[in-house]
Amino acid sequence: MERDTTVMTGYNYGELCDDLLVETLSRLPVKSLMRLRCVSRSWFSLVKDPKFICKHLTRGDHNRLMVYNQYFIDTYPVDDFVVVPDNTMTDLHFQNFEAAETRNYILLGPYEGIMCLSEKWNRNKINVWNISMNEYRILPEPPRPRNGVSGSRPSNTVIFCCNFAVGLDPMSNDFKLVLIQTLHDERGISSINDCLPNVAVYNFSTNSWRHVEEGLFPMGCYLGDEAMNNVYHNGFCYWVATTETPCNYVAILSFSMSEEVFQEMRGPRVPTITEVNGFEYWTIGLHDDYLSLLHVEESRRSFGLWMMKGGFWTKHLSFGPFIEWYHPDGFWRNGEFILESYGGAGDCRLVLYDSNHDEIREFGITGVWFSVRILKESLITVRE
Repeated sequence: MERDTTVMTGYNYGELCDDLLVETLSRLPVKSLMRLRCVSRSWFSLVKDPKFICKHLTRGDHNRLMVYNQYFIDTYPVDDFVVVPDNTMTDLHFQNFEAAETRNYILLGPYEGIMCLSEKWNRNKINVWNISMNEYRILPEPPRPRNGVSGSRPSNTVIFCCNFAVGLDPMSNDFKLVLIQTLHDERGISSINDCLPNVAVYNFSTNSWRHVEEGLFPMGCYLGDEAMNNVYHNGFCYWVATTETPCNYVAILSFSMSEEVFQEMRGPRVPTITEVNGFEYWTIGLHDDYLSLLHVEESRRSFGLWMMKGGFWTKHLSFGPFIEWYHPDGFWRNGEFILESYGGAGDCRLVLYDSNHDEIREFGITGVWFSVRILKESLITVRE
């Protein structure tokens, strides 16, 4: 007969589930954990515990690289999702990402393993999909923008783009989805900067939205496209933001999942580089479990890696110069970074740079542009 165990916080699940067991289980893929949760009530509770889910996400032993690629066939643009099945990156070949019928949706993510699907013709219709667990949920519509309140925005606005983030509220132990809708005055009277975004927070456990007041969003700071330049870390979500006026530092927008408030924080001071055809000069991510920025140096052929330690930005390493121009697309792990060559006219290439061995490896894929995402195996349940 199974011994009844009391579920406690901090992974104290009785004699059976000690620290060694937690560490061992956190290394397993989601499918194995789904089977093993049937072993006992304590294992079932462990796999559903938000702290264990975060530990499993942070380890990232089974992360895979997902790439959104746009290229041309004759004169027709083609959008493609591909995945590198080998998570060790020993074999860099791609395979097509098999998904359900998504023709009428804009796919954004994944965020902590959760894909967000927004209808093309109604951006307020949002679905979430846990790829690893193959769970799907249709969300209730988020709160509408509040027109005319404290002079927040022109009344005749439409949704220009949506940005999302998923993370744990460490105070309530609930997972939340953050939605930032950048608005646009369809009459062309006001710029994007004049229209404060519509922000709402969705709680997975209560299946409900909460509107975030406009005054809590930093003025002069906005997210101008549906990019993946964001990361969740220790109860906060971070985005690289665009500022209304040029500045000599990287602007970062942070959001506390517990207090549900925004703050604009200054990134490292870096030289201002003249924009070239949408060329992006930095990407945000985690390196050695620190909030980090990978930035193109002024020569456009070298990179600097900055890490936030003790409340200050510190330059951790520099690498380059390279013969070609590259810009950063994403962080991988163990000092590896995804870079995109600036070839122009559909001749961009994706490469993996290993800073430990100063080695570049080609993925063997070309296109007009790429968006790199990390597909995490996630235990966050989205089933209603």
